Amino acid sequence: MKKTFPIQGIIGIALLLLSEIFLFKKVEPFYSWFYCFAWWSYILTIDAVIYRLKGNSLILNRTKEFFLMIPWSLFIWLIFEAANLFLENWYYTYLPHFKMERWLGYAIAYGTVLPGMFETTELLETLGLFKNASVKKTIISSEGHSMLMLLGTLCLVSSALIPEYCFPLVWVGFILLLEPFNYRFRGESLLKDLEEGKPKKIYLLLIAGLICGFLWEFWNFWAQSKWVYTVPFFEERKGFEMPFLGFLGFPPFTVQAYVMYNFISLFRSGRGWEESTYRLNLARRTRPLTMILTAILIGSFSILIFRAIDLKTVDSYYPRLKDAYWIESQYRIELPKVGIANLDDLLSKTREKNEMDELALRLLIPKELLIQWVEKTQLVQLKGLGIENLRILEGVGIHSISTLATEDPRKLYKKIGQVLHGRPPLRKAKIRIWVREAKKIVRSYE
Repeated sequence: MKKTFPIQGIIGIALLLLSEIFLFKKVEPFYSWFYCFAWWSYILTIDAVIYRLKGNSLILNRTKEFFLMIPWSLFIWLIFEAANLFLENWYYTYLPHFKMERWLGYAIAYGTVLPGMFETTELLETLGLFKNASVKKTIISSEGHSMLMLLGTLCLVSSALIPEYCFPLVWVGFILLLEPFNYRFRGESLLKDLEEGKPKKIYLLLIAGLICGFLWEFWNFWAQSKWVYTVPFFEERKGFEMPFLGFLGFPPFTVQAYVMYNFISLFRSGRGWEESTYRLNLARRTRPLTMILTAILIGSFSILIFRAIDLKTVDSYYPRLKDAYWIESQYRIELPKVGIANLDDLLSKTREKNEMDELALRLLIPKELLIQWVEKTQLVQLKGLGIENLRILEGVGIHSISTLATEDPRKLYKKIGQVLHGRPPLRKAKIRIWVREAKKIVRSYE
């Protein structure tokens, strides 16, 4: 029976529209936090649609499970952030400078992963997708389960030991490793579904993964704080920031997240987020000590990986006018007085020759000096390059996008290595991305 559309859905739609508008107008906090606003808007809206269609939804009817899911979403995604420390498949650009703001952003963003995927899965199921799907019943022996677990372990280990070639295996390893446990201990199990010839859940998760993958990349593409991929062998052709073949990883990742969450549910007497499981064994309450230890586990792991992300995965922070060392300090003070509040303003208000002439005149500086400011600002904003990376490029004689575009990435990598003086080397893939983007911009001017 259809219900009225809940207020949370109206809030979600309104918030998403406002976020889009304020993103392009560069209004804070939407400009810096757009990805978080977009995903939580989506989750609220989809949950409301589900409730409207069937009168039962995760947020409104399984509220406790929804709020329990958020910290576990953070925990599960941080496992993959930890994996990325050696995979080096993505890095973050233009993040906030203040650690607490940045860490809060991590928690809010990563907390959307499971709710986003599972709400999408439930919506597809509510719409009746794959309702009558069936396959030949497949029974896997206990020896087969052991082989799956061994194969899953090999996938995870090989992705860690040979990341350049085996990085995709991290997105399926936990399926093979943990699903036999879910089956053996009578949790929600995809192997059990296959044994009964019911592939519906697998199909729903795969399609939900494609949908969420598209939204992840679409919203990330427009966000100021974002991730950039450095996936080996697939850097040339991309949809948004993701190499096209990379989209194939989202469906198995969604299945994997489902399996991992079901594994966690085994320790809660099988209770889960779905209608069929959230009321299981209600008499068996989680002990307070278990809850405290779980909170300590998630909190400690989060702090550990947050610190590691800051050290290894964050590549640049949002460049502020006060940090623009290539602009003399007295002019950094004067620029806001002539309508240049940030580096975005500097670029937007010097696009035309007459604008450049007028600004140089108002600041009483040579036009050539203003051109140098603009060129370095453009370089800082190239693919989220940032101020610290600008310093490195200046150390090898690169002061503009046009100069960077003439470089050979391999030779540039070697030159940069010579000036780092013991500091961690830059990723080769990142340098290739910079040079490729610089070439694109130069070609667009021709």
